[in-house]
Amino acid sequence: MSTARIYVAGVCALALFLPSLAAAFPFGGQAYIVRPCYNNAIYVGLGAPRGGPYVWTPGTRTYQFGPPTHAGQWFLGLAGIPYYCIVSIQPVIVWSGSYMTMVGSSR
Repeated sequence: MSTARIYVAGVCALALFLPSLAAAFPFGGQAYIVRPCYNNAIYVGLGAPRGGPYVWTPGTRTYQFGPPTHAGQWFLGLAGIPYYCIVSIQPVIVWSGSYMTMVGSSR
């Protein structure tokens, strides 16, 4: 096989593989924790059906009723890479969660 063919095959394989690294996953559920962070983010703990720890930031595309404000709200959206929330400065306490890339909420 020639060097050019190997190069083209490598570029094609890379082009097909890279989008899988940037994939977002869906989440949704009712908030049981909504905690503001010192780094201008909001930590949200969600319950079922697709719950877990998530972090809302000003860069999150937010629909419907705005950012998380209180426990009991319902959320549905897409999340991506891990992110952090600085809960306390003295002592330093950091909580991590998945970064909300896009979210819609109830009132």
